[in-house]
Formats: sequence, structure tokens, C-alpha cells
Amino acid sequence: MTIEMSDIQLFTLLKAKIGEKEATAVIEYVKLEAEASAIKMSQYFSKDLSILQSHIDLKLEQTKTDLIKWILGLFMALVFMIVGIYLKK
Repeated sequence: MTIEMSDIQLFTLLKAKIGEKEATAVIEYVKLEAEASAIKMSQYFSKDLSILQSHIDLKLEQTKTDLIKWILGLFMALVFMIVGIYLKK
């Protein structure tokens, strides 16, 4: 546990009101709750990021497939145009 300036200020304020032992207990409790909350938030964010990553991968695959279809269609149209021009002469 590291002690920061805000901890010292909070400790001095609480010490005057509720006593040294209780002030220490309150500060430790607040720190533990803040750490637990941060861990929960990081777990939620990691779940959200994994869902987002899978969604992006799916969209990328769909886009890749559509792009291949368009390129193949345009290539076939170009081939037919060239063959048509060649047969016309």
C-alpha cells in the first residue's frame, strides 16, 4: 500500500474527527473498494473489447468477400468487353 498526499490529508482530517485507528481503517477500506472497482471495470472492458474484436473480424470477413465478388464481376465484364471488341472487327 502506497501513501499519497491525498491519503495523508484525508487521514489528518479523519483523525481529528474519529480517531487515528478508525481513520486508518476507513482509508484502507476506501482503497480496497477502489481497487476492487477498478478490477471489475477492467474485466468489463476486456469483455467488451473481445466482443468488439469478434464483431470487427466478422465485418472484415464480410467486406473481404464482397470486395472479391465485385472485383471478379468487374473483371468478367472487362473480359467480355474485350472479347466483344475483338469479335466485332
